[in-house]
Amino acid sequence: MSKIHIVRRHTLSLEDAKAEVERIAQRIESDYGAEYAWDGDTLCFARSGVSGHITVSDESLDLTVRLGLLLSAIAGQIEQQITAKVDETLAARGAAPPPDDGA
Repeated sequence: MSKIHIVRRHTLSLEDAKAEVERIAQRIESDYGAEYAWDGDTLCFARSGVSGHITVSDESLDLTVRLGLLLSAIAGQIEQQITAKVDETLAARGAAPPPDDGA
């Protein structure tokens, strides 16, 4: 089993961040048949071969995905796609934090 872990900071309110995660979850449910449910500020999702959760705070999204044996072989590709989609979604909402100045 492979595990993907992605953390992204954002500048959205908690309510707006949860709304974005909900929108993504609805699309994943529609496109891939994954079921999901909220438990407080954490959205849990699952379908055959994939499970995970996204914890939303007022500063970040913390995403963990567990891939079953068959999908583990392409974990790198899946991680790249998820990372690109999360970054694209946050950028589209103007939610990306300012660049880190190394301080």
